[in-house]
Amino acid sequence: MEEGDVKSLASAMGKRAVNIGMKNDSIKLLRSAMKGRHKSLIAVEGIWLNAKALTARARIETLYVCPAMIHTPEGADLLSRLVDQTMGEICIISENVYHRLSEPKSDEGVISLCRLPEITLNSVRPRTNDLVLVLDGLESPGNVGTIIRTAEAAGACAAVICHGQANITNPRTVRSSLCSVLSLPVLEADMEDIIRWLRMHEFALYFADASGGVVYSDIEYAPRSALVVGNEKYGISPDWYETEHLSVYIPMMGTVDSLNAGVAASILAYEIRSQFGHTRARSHMKA
Repeated sequence: MEEGDVKSLASAMGKRAVNIGMKNDSIKLLRSAMKGRHKSLIAVEGIWLNAKALTARARIETLYVCPAMIHTPEGADLLSRLVDQTMGEICIISENVYHRLSEPKSDEGVISLCRLPEITLNSVRPRTNDLVLVLDGLESPGNVGTIIRTAEAAGACAAVICHGQANITNPRTVRSSLCSVLSLPVLEADMEDIIRWLRMHEFALYFADASGGVVYSDIEYAPRSALVVGNEKYGISPDWYETEHLSVYIPMMGTVDSLNAGVAASILAYEIRSQFGHTRARSHMKA
């Protein structure tokens, strides 16, 4: 694809396409987002992830395109849809600039700057049978993203982060979630506020606890269940244990004594969801 093709496409949709370089303020903003330093903007890179962002109806603030890297009809079609959904400028960048920005290194030629939905606990609307995943003190952005992706796949109404050491806007979180950070209610909140909200909506608390409790598959979960997954090394924060809860664990075979936090959360979330049924989830947000 040529620069002129991108400019013509943007013009036909009433958008503005401009050539920019590394010193442009828009690039500085993108680099900040690509390092996870912006509180409400995330960088979404590549054709596949941007297709996910479109499905999530993400608010695209700015689109960065390297025309020389758009080779296929599928790429051109995606670009057309991205341009149509972009609120601000379409920024045309060179291959050199793209490769200086790209992380991990790719040649897909498109990066979008998306704004995260503004979500609070009070805007989440639980259903009669529902699941919330609480991520307590997780350090790995990959685990955080994996659990957010699992939460959406298992039909949870929200993923809530507390004592967070890996934030929602971290690029690894975004990639590992496959953009579920844009389609599932995901928020950060204080433990006290989370507990207050869970009690108000009559959620029962279940702790993923490798040290013991009840075998996860031997219990009947409450219609509204909140699963707390703790830090990869230290587990769930001690303050959580002052609340009424039930600890559940996954039996281990052989010499293995623990599972990756994302794997454990997936097993437990799907066990809870299996007891609710697998009907497609409705909207989780208040109108």
